[in-house]
Amino acid sequence: MSDVSMLEPKSVFQYFDEISAVPRASKFNAKISEYLVNFAKKNNLEYYQDELGNVIIYKGATPGYETAEPVMLQGHMDMVAAVAEGYEHDFETQPLEIYVDGNYVTAAGTTLGADNGIAIAMALAVLTSDQVSHPALEVLITVDEEIGMLGAEGLDPSKISARRIINIDSESEGVITVGCAGAVDCITTFETPRVTKSGVCYKYALDGLQGGHSGMDIDKERGNAIDLTGRVFLDCLKEARMNIIRLTGGAVTNAICNKVSGEVLVHPDDCIAFEKAMREVSAELKSEYEIADPGLKITMERVGEMETEVVSDECQMNLMKYLFVIPTGVHHMSVALPGIVETSMSIGFIRLEGDTMQTGAMIRSSVDSRKKNLCQRVKMVSEAYGGKCEFSGDYGAWEFNNHSTLLDICVDAFELHFGKKPEVGAVHAGLECGLFYEKLSGLDCVSFGPNMKAIHTTEERLSISSVERTYQYLCRVLEQLSKRQA
Repeated sequence: MSDVSMLEPKSVFQYFDEISAVPRASKFNAKISEYLVNFAKKNNLEYYQDELGNVIIYKGATPGYETAEPVMLQGHMDMVAAVAEGYEHDFETQPLEIYVDGNYVTAAGTTLGADNGIAIAMALAVLTSDQVSHPALEVLITVDEEIGMLGAEGLDPSKISARRIINIDSESEGVITVGCAGAVDCITTFETPRVTKSGVCYKYALDGLQGGHSGMDIDKERGNAIDLTGRVFLDCLKEARMNIIRLTGGAVTNAICNKVSGEVLVHPDDCIAFEKAMREVSAELKSEYEIADPGLKITMERVGEMETEVVSDECQMNLMKYLFVIPTGVHHMSVALPGIVETSMSIGFIRLEGDTMQTGAMIRSSVDSRKKNLCQRVKMVSEAYGGKCEFSGDYGAWEFNNHSTLLDICVDAFELHFGKKPEVGAVHAGLECGLFYEKLSGLDCVSFGPNMKAIHTTEERLSISSVERTYQYLCRVLEQLSKRQA
């Protein structure tokens, strides 16, 4: 156990510490799924585990509240797996190295997984508490939320009786979320024929960017290393004969790519012009992102002369034009909910090795028709430059319900507990509530959670004091739900 297990509320942080020791990257959910099953067995609680690894744990109502409507506590067990430069970590076998840093819990060299391990920890703390009054509980923890909500998509709805869901997958304390964007993954593949050339090899890197969540941070004007690489190379190609050997960056579609690296081959007569062009475009970008992303840096390291296979001139130009014109960023802001992004796109990864290049992007919108329209635009642009688009993991938006009884109860509980009104709004990110709405009729959902910073990055941090307040608030909501008899 780490020092994290000694934090308050102790039961929550003890479970969070235990969860952090269980490998649970997306696609590798088996161990955390079994952890949850063993928890249920140890505490004599009924449970259901499906073939995907989704787990539902059931607990009866506190005596005296058996007639209250059942409620579900919901989160996901997988986490985005990212490793900082200079660190090594095997997310299939190794525990996270978490520690306390002032008012925050963070991890050494990796993502923390508070998105969404804190939901599991809070739910397990409720299930084992004899101090929390509650209706009948169904705790649903899904697999592979971060790669397309695959667990929620494959869940058998007949195993759920609750029609009130408290999703604990939000990152801003004091905000009750009642809507979210739908999204779809877009994978674009290009054939990259190779030719053999001689020249001077340079290592290339564009990094130092903040990155972040491709929905929650898309309006912060942060640089995307993939977009910017297209611009950098197009500028260099105006001044020097250059061919790409290798290019890679990012890992998932739902994060803003913060680093691209690779190798290029420059004609021996054009090395001075190439280095000058790189310095000039680097200065331009640093000036442009001085406030939004001040850590941006472009580096080049001369390796030496060689003969090697490179991407052909015509293909390379098409690839860079594609990266330059692909419609990334914010497309529409919400009129109904001022200050909220409605429609956006962000490229999360690029892989150019051998005879193919692949990019992965996520398109998000709270208006399904605009999501569909943006998909058509991306497909047209990709095909215009020789690419082939494939879309997957499509899920619809969770639309605001202005007749939500659950929201009314949560607002009342917030005022009782904190003496002020909460903020109510929607997020430009995916929450599993949207998929549950498609599966379960008569559903009433809210989402809230403690303060977190830089989720999906190696700078991810979880506020200790916010966890304590949010857990107390969750208990107050359950208490109020207990008193509302069916």
